[in-house]
Amino acid sequence: MGNKMSGTDKIEGSLRELLKEREIIARCELLNRTYDIVRAANLTDVEKEELSKIAGSHIPAGIFASMMSGKPMFNDLPKIDTYTQINGRIFHFLHTKRYSKQDFDNAYRKFLTSLPRIKPMLRKSLTDLLKELMGNAGYRLIKEDSQCLRFEAEERKVNARVLTSIKLLDPGKLRKEADEDGADSVILVPSSESLEPFVQFFREKGTHIEEAGVQIWVANMEKGTIDPFIGYTTDLDIYEQFNNPRLAEMVRSNWGAKQQ
Repeated sequence: MGNKMSGTDKIEGSLRELLKEREIIARCELLNRTYDIVRAANLTDVEKEELSKIAGSHIPAGIFASMMSGKPMFNDLPKIDTYTQINGRIFHFLHTKRYSKQDFDNAYRKFLTSLPRIKPMLRKSLTDLLKELMGNAGYRLIKEDSQCLRFEAEERKVNARVLTSIKLLDPGKLRKEADEDGADSVILVPSSESLEPFVQFFREKGTHIEEAGVQIWVANMEKGTIDPFIGYTTDLDIYEQFNNPRLAEMVRSNWGAKQQ
């Protein structure tokens, strides 16, 4: 019997295998697969502690950032420190190899093929980030299904939904979700490679969202953080968990003014 692979070895091996197979890879796919690979490694508390000394408090984000910097924290990983845009998506690749247009076309086709597998990974990672933030704010997860997560703390309740894109949010379907039981209503979406969808959403639908009494939070998976985008929490314990708690105010003053 050989030595049992550590969780850290599993992460390094899986990333090496992925980058060997996909020499040109979409940034968003690599990000989501990094989260998925870390999750699948089932790190022990000791391994988490050791890894966080190098990767920082949020391990998947730290590992991803190290790969993007061209100095991956795992020595044997290819350095994918060069990037280009293909059909509006950022793709990373080795600067030491020359690739043809066909190679890039193939990479984009592979990305499209893998999208149905990436979406569930993204949803799971967003849900994990949300649970982590709410747990740190002193909330317990009371109920979870495919539609909603319900959190409770002393005298406070939050109903949260996770969407994999801001474009999936239909304000027409929102009701005054801070309903009869007084629960706050939160929708968590991921940030995107471009600000444009968020600017457009805010200008077209921001007022409607605020009137519906719903808060929209944005997860930046590259940093492993969550911030408010529309609406305000009155719970200081949640407020203190945000990376940039004043983001919603800044959005309102900067983007809202241009509506006039």
